[in-house]
Amino acid sequence: MRSRSKNTGLVVLIALAMLVLASWALAGCGEESTDTTVAPETTAPAAATETTAGGTAPAGGTVTVTGMVDNPIAITVDTLEGMTVETLTVEHPKKGEVEYTGVRFSAVLEALGVQAAATTVVLTASDGFMAEVPLADIAASPDSLLAIDEGTIVSVFPDLETKTWVKDIVSMEFK
Repeated sequence: MRSRSKNTGLVVLIALAMLVLASWALAGCGEESTDTTVAPETTAPAAATETTAGGTAPAGGTVTVTGMVDNPIAITVDTLEGMTVETLTVEHPKKGEVEYTGVRFSAVLEALGVQAAATTVVLTASDGFMAEVPLADIAASPDSLLAIDEGTIVSVFPDLETKTWVKDIVSMEFK
């Protein structure tokens, strides 16, 4: 009987060890969350980026901000609506006068804390289109907007080329 109880104890110990090892292995298999949301010094609420397990682009209406900024947040339509929203009629290079509702790009840059060394922003659309826009050009166009268009976020840059007017922006990288 005594040897049976030793064997049972040994089996229990081995089983526990295997459970501990399995739980450590499974804990390491999940996607590690490194996404930190920092609220800018405005009334705009910060929102988390929605990604799939494969790390694909955020959902429409969400812009992931990276690069040379002090507050690398995800901007959503709700974030923009929580800021000072304006409606402007501007000259679109191909469509003529168009009315847009959004937040002045200068206010967005300030809320993000764009660093002084940054000179450009790369806007990427959900379809993969990318436009690199000099920050000096944006500053020279005071009516530039990050606008809301049917649940998505678009860039509005009066006096700049059509290629800078990006639809359904999913990321902004400051360089």
